[in-house]
Amino acid sequence: MAYDSRYIANLVLDRADAEGLGITNLEINKIIYFLHSTYLANFDRPLIDAKIEAWDYGPVIREIYSEFKRFGASDISARATRLDLNSLKRAPVYETMSSSDETFLHPLIDKYMRLGATKLVNMSHEKGGPWDLVYNASGRSNPGMEITNDLIQRYFLRQTRH
Repeated sequence: MAYDSRYIANLVLDRADAEGLGITNLEINKIIYFLHSTYLANFDRPLIDAKIEAWDYGPVIREIYSEFKRFGASDISARATRLDLNSLKRAPVYETMSSSDETFLHPLIDKYMRLGATKLVNMSHEKGGPWDLVYNASGRSNPGMEITNDLIQRYFLRQTRH
């Protein structure tokens, strides 16, 4: 079962806060993309249940972008929320994660959250990578194009075998 992308965002933000690191909207989108990609390549199932799109600055999860766009290029200082149907108030998105998933993801989160925006964007723009293949497929920009799990998995499986 895939996780809500907002939960994964909150997991990353909580770990970054614990380390005293700031994370921007651009960074959180790339970090989740790389977590999802690595998870997909290792377990043959998606980490998140959201569509990933090819935008100018790399892969973007629209729900995450929308959730945090109010911060602009500044560090995110809130958590992703959803409407609680019992209280009719917005509440932070948290789920229960298996200990094996935690063991797998935590070192990856710790690695990616320290790379910074420039490195994350450059990694996501790698020639022949999923973003590049989708974004530049027709020779012109098309930011709404989906980067499919199949494309991500095929690429990252090749990367893990080198």
